[in-house]
Amino acid sequence: MPFSVRISLIACLATLLLPAMSLPSTQCFAQLEKSPWIEAADIRIPADKKAQITTGPPGCPVVIVNNDVWHVKSKRVVQTLPESPEIGDFRCLSANGMYFAAYGGSNFDKGRSVNVWNLVSGELVATVPGQSRYSYPVMKIMYNRYLLVAPDGGETLVIWDLQENRRTRDIKVRTTRIEEGQLTVSPDGKYLALVEGDRVSVLTLADGRYAGNLAAPIKDPTARFQSTLGANSIEDLEFSPDGQEMAAIYSSFDVQRLIVWDGSGQIKHDIPVNIPYGRFNEHSLTWLPDNKGWIVDGNVIHRESRKITAQIKRPQRESDQIAVLDPYFVLGRFGEDAEVITMIAIPWEEVERSLEAMKTPENCIVGPGVKASLLVYMRGESGESIEKARTQIGDAIVQQLRQYGMSYAADQDITFRFNVEPASLEHRLGQAKLALLRGGNPDPIWEHTFSLSSSNGFLDGLNKKQLNDAEIRSLAREISQLQIPYFIPRAPQYLPLPLVVE
Repeated sequence: MPFSVRISLIACLATLLLPAMSLPSTQCFAQLEKSPWIEAADIRIPADKKAQITTGPPGCPVVIVNNDVWHVKSKRVVQTLPESPEIGDFRCLSANGMYFAAYGGSNFDKGRSVNVWNLVSGELVATVPGQSRYSYPVMKIMYNRYLLVAPDGGETLVIWDLQENRRTRDIKVRTTRIEEGQLTVSPDGKYLALVEGDRVSVLTLADGRYAGNLAAPIKDPTARFQSTLGANSIEDLEFSPDGQEMAAIYSSFDVQRLIVWDGSGQIKHDIPVNIPYGRFNEHSLTWLPDNKGWIVDGNVIHRESRKITAQIKRPQRESDQIAVLDPYFVLGRFGEDAEVITMIAIPWEEVERSLEAMKTPENCIVGPGVKASLLVYMRGESGESIEKARTQIGDAIVQQLRQYGMSYAADQDITFRFNVEPASLEHRLGQAKLALLRGGNPDPIWEHTFSLSSSNGFLDGLNKKQLNDAEIRSLAREISQLQIPYFIPRAPQYLPLPLVVE
């Protein structure tokens, strides 16, 4: 089985065994047995590609699939909401799972109301009237009682008391445009942060006064003339669970960065997130409890090492967030063709032990200090443009090795091989692949197939024996975004990293 470490970590709970390798069962069980969610580890909630899925803040006890309210610990439907009024594209849950708010339409449906249900009684308990020119893409429930709704036209935010079903106050902001993912409220309800033009502003909710702005990250720290990133490129903005920090995903054409600010608005972390262009899912930022790190589009980023330590495969274009239950358990649709919601666990003790072991080269088959060979095959074609492509692809792979403390050298036990497979009935132009080989064995221990969007032009050009610069750059760009294996251990007590959860 390829090293892509096709681990179903839920098997750690059901059988205490992990396919493709094994963990000591006592270790695996010890770190999870105290979690209150362990009894629900085998949960399976039907949810096909068309399902509307709503999850709440960390620890929220319910998940809503279409109109069914599932209680996670009991693994059953505890409430079914009526078909009317409509549950639209914008929805939110209170942290305790009692209230569910939903806008009655999509971004194109102006003037609809925001409706709120009590999930214990199933009753519609509040209705926030819409405005004819606006939709409501952002909703936040504070203190398990107060609903903040933000119209896409900005200017005035509304706070609604759900227990008394009345408007309590309005908040004026300095923007006429609010998008999903660009407004957030601290867990204690004290602060509001939102994108206003090219900056992120912070307000105190008690009086609506401005507390300041967050520092803007540098667009390209290596450039001679430096400029800052505008906040309008933010895809998701979230306070930390303790309200002491804030994080955002900045996304441009082919680069995503996770920016984290401290309580004074200064940048603490600026972490590149390698997600190939065309795959990135917006509004996908989730904080992990206990300051463990973050999940960005299924990529689990370890705070201390700043590395992606696990990759949770998800359906392409999946727009639903992964629900965080506690430091170990997360809930969502996992796998490229998933049609059920399941729970998986992240074995943090083993991950951190492996990160420590990686610092010693003797522990590594692949890891810092290791040298790797490189093979770049072009179907035997030659020519000026072919040789140029061979050089740029090789350089991109070597740059990836350097990022993780590895280097290139000839005739090594470990080899990265770029290969263009011939055309077939299934693949009209063939396929471009990058594989990791060991010891002359032709079977890869890791393999990546390049996306059609980045490789089709390249494959077509190679068939015509003439590649242009744009085709070469497209493939080299995807190589620069790849998350390659950066630790394959020699000893079985350590985990290969990053884990790939399918």
